[in-house]
Amino acid sequence: MHESDRPGIHPTVYRQPGGNVPTEATAVRDLHVDRVEGQTIIVEGSRVDQLTGQRVTLERSNAQRVEGRSVQADRSAIRHLEAERAVALRSALAVARVRELRAARARIGLLRADRVEIEQGNVAIALVRDLAGPALLRVPLGFLLAFAGGILAGLALSFGIRKQRR
Repeated sequence: MHESDRPGIHPTVYRQPGGNVPTEATAVRDLHVDRVEGQTIIVEGSRVDQLTGQRVTLERSNAQRVEGRSVQADRSAIRHLEAERAVALRSALAVARVRELRAARARIGLLRADRVEIEQGNVAIALVRDLAGPALLRVPLGFLLAFAGGILAGLALSFGIRKQRR
């Protein structure tokens, strides 16, 4: 068995796609960990509460909170993501706050981003400056009903106050 195939946390060498420069990285494989910090982090088949690094890669993993300059998630779930750039492939993000996001076949709950490119993805609520690609943006019915109820209650209150002043 190769050292990087064993469950646990190991130092490893990472090569960026399209690059030949090897980079030292921390690999987390088939493990449940509370917190991992490092320059480059590779997580496979693991569950991590908090990840912090310059470059973070998740594959078939779950994370509660991920903070990084560049984050890539493949078949993973992230509860809270904060990153400058992120790529989500067949993944689920509950809350994402990123500068630039590329997503394919991803499900996103709440998204706040400057630039987004989505292919076959679902976004419940999005605050986006620039949206590219065919995406299904949907707002849950409960949210729409609560919003409409709030507007109606505000109007009723306004008319009630105006009537009392007369």
